[in-house]
Amino acid sequence: MNLIDEAKTALRISTNDAGITAQIERLIEEAKLDLCRTADIAESAVKTSEPDALIKGAILCYVGFVWTTDMDEKNRLKSCYDDYKAKLAMSSAYSTYSEE
Repeated sequence: MNLIDEAKTALRISTNDAGITAQIERLIEEAKLDLCRTADIAESAVKTSEPDALIKGAILCYVGFVWTTDMDEKNRLKSCYDDYKAKLAMSSAYSTYSEE
């Protein structure tokens, strides 16, 4: 299953409406950029056709917290996303930081 389909499943959306699909795709791209730019996650880990489970989890949390209007759910997903971001940023497997 590709990332857009996983995002639709996570959002409980079954439509194939081009506008909604495009909006979800934009949110996925925003999440990828946010991970790269604010958490210094290597682009090679994020901008791949099949990101690993941790990157995928972070992306789906981001999409969910931006998409939902329920404030409790929004806060829960934002907290989850921030937790993913912090863990990914601390891991040498994902971070762009290297000791010299």
